[in-house]
Amino acid sequence: MLKVGHHGGSTSSSDEFLAAVHPALAVISVGAGNKYGHPSADVVHALARVGAEVLRTDEAGTIVVRSDGVRIEVEAKGEKWELALDSSQR
Repeated sequence: MLKVGHHGGSTSSSDEFLAAVHPALAVISVGAGNKYGHPSADVVHALARVGAEVLRTDEAGTIVVRSDGVRIEVEAKGEKWELALDSSQR
């Protein structure tokens, strides 16, 4: 799981960084209709290219992520689910 830096701005997540991290889920904290144009469409597309599910606060509202150190539970849009981790992510 990745909390995307700088509201998903254009310099927040390079291709090299995303290839190394390879997040299954990316959370972007961003205000709706912000004057900066965040998140960057390039960053959102880069996240999609590495297979990350993208959740944005401007679209989903509050996003809650909980972990007990082994499991990760995500709550957004009135739904709750556990993020599946492969052994390399533990």
